[in-house]
Order: sequence, then C-alpha cells, then structure tokens
Amino acid sequence: GSAVPLAAALATVKTLQDENLVENSAKMGERLMAGLRKLQKQYPFMGDVRGRGLMMGVEITAENNESKSITSALQKACLEKDLLLLTCGTYGNVIRWIPPLIVTAEQIDEALSIFKEALKSI
Repeated sequence: GSAVPLAAALATVKTLQDENLVENSAKMGERLMAGLRKLQKQYPFMGDVRGRGLMMGVEITAENNESKSITSALQKACLEKDLLLLTCGTYGNVIRWIPPLIVTAEQIDEALSIFKEALKSI
C-alpha cells in the first residue's frame, strides 16, 4: 500500500467531519423528502417517493404506459430551469435526486419549486 491513498482517505473523512456533511445530508434529506411527499399528494401520477439521506427516487406511475414519456418531460422541464435530475429504473420512470452533500435549505426549496413548476406543466 501507498501512503498517498491513505492520506486522501484521511482528508476525506476529516472534511466530512469538519463540515458536518453527514448531519447536513440527513437534515437536507428530510427536507427534500418532506417536500417531495407534499407534492406527491397533489400530483396523482407521482407514485412511490423513496430514498435515504440525499439520494431520492420519485417513481412516475401514469396510465396508458405514459410513465416514461412523462418522466422524460419532467427531466427536460427541470433542466430548462437549470435543475439537473436523472432518470433511472428498469422502465425509465424514476426521477433520481442526488444533490451534493453541501446543499443548503434554500437550494432544496428552490429545486422543489422548479420541480413543482415542471409537474404543473405536465
């Protein structure tokens, strides 16, 4: 083994601790989940909302096999407002949220606002 990878790992752990990134991830993840669940109640084609920490998935469940096209339209509408979300899942019908560990409450709220506008446009 080399000392360089160990030094890099130690620096990473130190940054995680010094900047409270694990705690921030938990808090901001709760905020994001609460916001997504609130939207889920308003938009029936939002199926399962799941995740842990800051990694979330929003399943789109639409009738007539429209889930994939709605998911793509949501992703595109968000991207037009500078919110980068990915699609995933076996059927391409899940919107994946993976904000950075340093995300702020204001950024979460802005992202949720953009997502809500995208949902309204569908």
